[in-house]
Amino acid sequence: MKPDLQTIVNAFPKPVPVFPLPNVVLFPGAILPLHVFEPRYREMLQDALAADRLIAIALLQPCATDEYQSNPPFHTTVCVGHVVHVRERKDGRADIAVLGIAAGRAEPVVTDKPYRMANVELMADTYEAALDHEEKLATALHAATDGKAPIDGLREQLAEYVAEDQLRPAMINTCALAAPLLPFDKLELLRERNVSRRLDQLLHFLEKPWRWN
Repeated sequence: MKPDLQTIVNAFPKPVPVFPLPNVVLFPGAILPLHVFEPRYREMLQDALAADRLIAIALLQPCATDEYQSNPPFHTTVCVGHVVHVRERKDGRADIAVLGIAAGRAEPVVTDKPYRMANVELMADTYEAALDHEEKLATALHAATDGKAPIDGLREQLAEYVAEDQLRPAMINTCALAAPLLPFDKLELLRERNVSRRLDQLLHFLEKPWRWN
């Protein structure tokens, strides 16, 4: 079932729960599987499910253990995601899938919740198709997944959640999500608003193995 993206976008800017994660950067149109186990993030998930199912996925900044446990710092370029799948376990943990909706600028807000909240202003992507994009996309997908994800299979998976005219940007962004790059390089990709240039930058990074994890 496809989320109503226009209704979601029209509701912003607004406060959103923040899920700071190490080494993870979500992109619009990409689907991120996650395992939720910490009590505060289990509460965050339940609150999101009871509301609009939105969570801002943020890259965690380096911090001490006590800071992480109390008030984890995160990079303020985030990707707002919609929880499209939930499998709850008997012990309260959950396996979820989050569909990236849009990148945004997050301004942390004070909250009495045990998890972070931020007021998020979305940043729209632009995309112009080019004659060589299919070839570039195939190259990026092969490099990002070590040849394990065929284009047709990825297109079919994303079509369940993404409108047809957004499939190619979503496939490019899925390559960026899956690529074995350093987290800050992925954050740089997310900050690029033009998806065509994002693809070129992704290919540039993939050509330099020293940037990989």
